[in-house]
Amino acid sequence: MVRALLVLLIATANAAAAAPVEIAVGSGRGTPGGAVTIDVRIDPADQTVIGGGNDIELTASTPIRIRADGDLDCVANPALAPILPPSFTCVTQSGGTCTRLRALVFRPAGGGALPAGLFYACTFLIAPTAAPGSSYPLRLLAPRATGVVGRALAVAGSSGAIEVVAPTATATASPTPVPSDTPTATPSVTATASPTPTVSATGTVTRTPTVTRTPTRTLTPRTPFPTATPTSTPAVLLRAADAVAAPGAAAVIRISLDDRTERVSGLTLDLLLPVAVFDVRVVAPGCALDPRVTAHALSAAPVGDPPTAPDLRRLRLVVSEQTVPAQVLGGGPLLTCAAPLRPEAPPGGYPLALDRPFAADVDGTLLLGVRAVPGILTVDVDAPSATPTARPTATRTAAPSATRTATATAPPPTTTTAATPTVSVTPTRVPTTPPSVTATAPPSATPSVTPTAPPSASPVARCAGDCDGNGAVGIDELVLAIGIANGATPLQVCPAIDGNGDAAITIDEIVAAVAAALGACDS
Repeated sequence: MVRALLVLLIATANAAAAAPVEIAVGSGRGTPGGAVTIDVRIDPADQTVIGGGNDIELTASTPIRIRADGDLDCVANPALAPILPPSFTCVTQSGGTCTRLRALVFRPAGGGALPAGLFYACTFLIAPTAAPGSSYPLRLLAPRATGVVGRALAVAGSSGAIEVVAPTATATASPTPVPSDTPTATPSVTATASPTPTVSATGTVTRTPTVTRTPTRTLTPRTPFPTATPTSTPAVLLRAADAVAAPGAAAVIRISLDDRTERVSGLTLDLLLPVAVFDVRVVAPGCALDPRVTAHALSAAPVGDPPTAPDLRRLRLVVSEQTVPAQVLGGGPLLTCAAPLRPEAPPGGYPLALDRPFAADVDGTLLLGVRAVPGILTVDVDAPSATPTARPTATRTAAPSATRTATATAPPPTTTTAATPTVSVTPTRVPTTPPSVTATAPPSATPSVTPTAPPSASPVARCAGDCDGNGAVGIDELVLAIGIANGATPLQVCPAIDGNGDAAITIDEIVAAVAAALGACDS
């Protein structure tokens, strides 16, 4: 027991004495209207690091460059292979410009420790209006590193900057070194005349019996891997629910989280959608977190990295922390996407594949044992549309309330013949008004109620999400609806999204607005 305690104390002392992992954002120089590539380096010091990442806060004058496929122009150091597909996402935006990007680079389990050196690199643009001599910060935020057992390691870091310099014309002298490459190429051709080593290859034929030893050696290291992969229950499970929709209608894609670790605070996940059924650019604005998730933000954006099959498109979903201290997500419904189907979507079954799931705790530690279970989308021409179920409730509550109140006041005029017996009963309720009200008030009240109530209710009831009342729902109105559902926009901006008038926006009301945008709005 004493020896075990001594070993534990020594290990703890070594861990405490270990130098922190260093993540440093580099600096660069560039001209107005140009671009500059910034390196981010990692130094594990004397710790064993399998992965990590950080955020970079940038300014509007030095936005990150966007590639032709829509991804951020960042790349992990290829010399770090093997690595999992790196993640470069925008965490916050302002005016359509990314103001904070997040990078995560990890090796797979068993892939070995990361060496010191280049971690990843990103290319930033410099605004044409940037003045030479000015400097724009690249602020390092939330540096994180993970050890071999999935524990968060101590991390230190440093920020960088982009310095704007005046353009110079001396860059044209650089083509001169090109001719120096041609003489070195010709001597190297003579080296190809060494077919003599191939003769020694015949000697290797006698060594072929030694090849029989390699199978026995390769079998032993591979045996642990099959036994390790079939884990009984995943620590973190993301699941896509099955959905059914008709062509031209909106499918509701629901994703839930089962967190057995009770530590998940942020995650990224790619949803692979079939091109024949969805336009991923239209699906992205219709994604929102479940109402139970209040301390996080969702980013949904089409990306092209890594490439998918030609018939699929990738929608990246990033759930990030928004509170200090960060909070865990908890198990349950996670997010919902109101996904309009193409009108020409072919009937059949399509997988709702979930790809590249990553989860981290409040310290930024990557959690192991994350799995994703796909769902199935059934495109059925006879499937009930979400629009009839969402809108009749709004139409019926508006029309009957106006019509029935009018007909309820109509019977008193028709029963004027029996007014004399009725007067003896009603004096307790209205002692003075019955004679005058019975004859005059109902006829004048009935016409006044009927014309005024329906006009104010009909635009909302007939066209869910039509904020400006023009009889059509645009993309900007769908964005407002999502903002209202998330609590970022007050309901007063667009009361038309609240179909049942309960001051709470549900997914059914968002689906109704999406359907109205597709042309299902009554006119």
